[in-house]
Amino acid sequence: MKKLTDKELQIMEVLWENGSLSTRDIIQHLPDTTSHFNTIATYIRRLEQHGMIKHQELSPRFYTYQAAVSREQYVSYINKESITRFFDGSYMDFISRLVKHHEVSVDELKELIRMVEEE
Repeated sequence: MKKLTDKELQIMEVLWENGSLSTRDIIQHLPDTTSHFNTIATYIRRLEQHGMIKHQELSPRFYTYQAAVSREQYVSYINKESITRFFDGSYMDFISRLVKHHEVSVDELKELIRMVEEE
């Protein structure tokens, strides 16, 4: 897995929300409709090379693409990479920072503790 560019993430969002689509269908769902077909096709090839999406050949030269990685798997990967990179892998340091900067409230922490205790 890899960290995605903004355009790659947009393509993944389209596939996560809509399922299997052709390149033209992906383009129609993108917020920036001025993207050239070949540019998007290049992003799609790159995503496939990195194992993020897979294709199905419906006929010669006509493919549909779908996400090979779920949104949850990608978010988990990005979170883990960020915590490793910026907090030496310490989730405690990460959470402490959120608390110190008032990005997580005491009530939210209590709710997290409750969730962990219930598991």
